[in-house]
Amino acid sequence: MDMSATGVWTTIALLTLVIVALRNAFLVAPRAWLPRGIVERALRYAPLAALVALVAPEVLHSLLEPAAPEAAGAAAASAPGQFAALAADPRLLSAAVLVVVGRIGGNAFVALASAVAVFWWAS
Repeated sequence: MDMSATGVWTTIALLTLVIVALRNAFLVAPRAWLPRGIVERALRYAPLAALVALVAPEVLHSLLEPAAPEAAGAAAASAPGQFAALAADPRLLSAAVLVVVGRIGGNAFVALASAVAVFWWAS
C-alpha cells in the first residue's frame, strides 16, 4: 500500500503528538500517580534499553549470519580469516569502542560520539 506525501506527513505529525503527549504526561500528572521505588529507577534506563534494542540486531548480524557450508577441514583452515574479517567489521569495532569509552568515562554522549567517529573512520 503506497501512501501519498500528505498521508506520510500526517502520520509523522500524529506520531509526534502522541510521543510528546506520552513523554510529558508525568509533568502534568498528580504526584500520587508518579512511579516510585524500583519502577522509577528502572525508567532511568529505558532510553538506553531502547537504543540497545534498536542497535544490537544490526551489530550482531555479522556474528549470527550462517556461514557457508564447507568441508570440516576447510572451515577450520579459514577460521583465522573469518576472525580477522569479523574484527575488521566497523559495526563491531564501534560497538566495542562505545562500551569501553562509556564504561571508562561514564559519559554517554562522549561514548556515542567516539563510536560514531570510529565507525566513520573504519567504514
